[in-house]
Amino acid sequence: MGSARRILLVSLFSLFALPAFAKTWFVRPDGGNRYDAKEYTAGQCDGRADAPYSGHGTNQHCAFSDVRYMYMVGTPGNVGWVMDGGDTVVIHGCRALKSQEHGDAPHCRIGTDTDRLSRDPDDFWCNNTQTCSIPSPPSGTPAQHTRILGDCAYGTYRCHPVDKYPYTDNNLTQLFGGYGLGVTFYLNGSKYIDIEGIEVTTHNGKCARYGTMHPLPGCVRNPPYSDQADQGITTDEKTSNILLQDVYVHGFSSNGMTGAIGGPITLNRVNISFNAFAGWNFDDGKPTPNGPHSSVEQHYVTMVGNGCQEEYPIVHPQFPAKGCWDSQTGGFGDAWSGQQSGMDSFTCDHCYIAYNTKDGAMGPHTQIKQIALTNSVWIGNMGQSGKWGQIDDSSFLFQNNLMVGNCMRMAEQLPGAPQNYDHNTNLPGSGLSGYCRAAGPLFDYFSGSHSSVHFNNNSIVTYQPVVFEPGCHDAKHCGTSPLYFTNNIVLGLIGSAPFGSGESPSLFYKDDDSVTVIGSHNIWDGVRNDLGTCGKGGTLCNTDPQWVNQPKTLKLARQTLLDNFDFRPSATSPANRRGVPVPGLTTDILGKPRPNPPSIGAIESH
Repeated sequence: MGSARRILLVSLFSLFALPAFAKTWFVRPDGGNRYDAKEYTAGQCDGRADAPYSGHGTNQHCAFSDVRYMYMVGTPGNVGWVMDGGDTVVIHGCRALKSQEHGDAPHCRIGTDTDRLSRDPDDFWCNNTQTCSIPSPPSGTPAQHTRILGDCAYGTYRCHPVDKYPYTDNNLTQLFGGYGLGVTFYLNGSKYIDIEGIEVTTHNGKCARYGTMHPLPGCVRNPPYSDQADQGITTDEKTSNILLQDVYVHGFSSNGMTGAIGGPITLNRVNISFNAFAGWNFDDGKPTPNGPHSSVEQHYVTMVGNGCQEEYPIVHPQFPAKGCWDSQTGGFGDAWSGQQSGMDSFTCDHCYIAYNTKDGAMGPHTQIKQIALTNSVWIGNMGQSGKWGQIDDSSFLFQNNLMVGNCMRMAEQLPGAPQNYDHNTNLPGSGLSGYCRAAGPLFDYFSGSHSSVHFNNNSIVTYQPVVFEPGCHDAKHCGTSPLYFTNNIVLGLIGSAPFGSGESPSLFYKDDDSVTVIGSHNIWDGVRNDLGTCGKGGTLCNTDPQWVNQPKTLKLARQTLLDNFDFRPSATSPANRRGVPVPGLTTDILGKPRPNPPSIGAIESH
């Protein structure tokens, strides 16, 4: 009994004592270089106080002046975090060293300071570009996460929301990779890591890695290096329990985020935009599956302009692209991009996915057990805005969403963009040609048998040739998984070439005859092939939804007519209070309470 009691007391002591051993480290521009008892005894600061270096003495209780001191000591290539798992580092900003080319203090350069890996005393950071990255932080524990905080996330939390588009109110701490850096920030193998108030980017306004049509100058990846970085954040099949909050990842010459994942990843107020290959690419180019229990939970996430090389400095904040390419012109352009592996769960609430040069969704390559896409907006993506695949016994929820299916939109110049990116302009960086790829469906989806599939209270306008293209994971078994459409509005338009043949969009095109669609209280207008849902369960067909300021004709004369489309029902709309209550759905996309009966569509009536 006494022995058991001692074991229990030791266990409890370990559990509650862990936070007491956690340390907080500080980086600020007026700090000093790093003291180390073995590697650099001439160092000025221990990094353990939120205080400047006094200007004299060694091993002072003060902050580091550069975030690289957190994982590099003073010997070229000597990489290892000074902090332990469960510690916190607060990065207020960095001081540019005298040897640093293109210094941008208080922003923090990641990588070498020059284009030739010079060996002057101040530039000891790397032996080569492979040792220049931020290494994987030491893992925390469920009780004590390792935390990497920007200035705005420390103390009184004051980070400006990064999910806004365009994002022009940036107060995050910036980490920028350059000079041939392959990866800026590794999270490979890391667990229980919180990253908050951080911007991860690169300052590349000159070169591109992708684009075979009207290319920009290619990035030089040998000395003297182009001042650019390929990838923002990488993960692997062991990465799990990661929180990104108020994080902005943009401008990279390849992917914003890339790699398989090994467990839960949570994004809260995150912007992953204008990365030249893809926003978040789960395909690492290897036959690496996602780990068991892998999931992605996202709230207020923005994905815009992926497939485009961002300009630097940014002078066109509404659409800061120096060039754009798609999968037909040597680029890519997915917002999220999958791989041949499974994932337990993928959710996105209050997300904004726009003007990506390929698909605005994962694709069917990653087959996901549970999907929930709610209160979100898709607009102007060049491929399918929705593209998902699921295995048997899965669940799918698409609810309270707005979707503008205008896959030809980027054939014309976007508001605020520096140029038109269509290949016919023959401008450098204008490489778009693959509009409405893969036959042009707006929403391509397949389910497995015995699954739950619900589309509730969505508002959609499109001229794409097919609105919904449902299919089967296992042929001939989808009849066990009806697709339920409740309280949706779809307005079909007749668009411009190559889909200007005079036909209205097909509402449904089944990839498999066993697909079953059950409709209730929907409004379909300007579409064909309703699969017999018209007049059943309160569904209205050939009925104008009467949204505010919608085009007066179903023939779309110009792409710009769908810019800033207003999905609010007018006072005379047949959608007002004509829906049926949906369990658990209490508000519309704007947070307005749903009455009983609710309105049809994503936005409640006035």
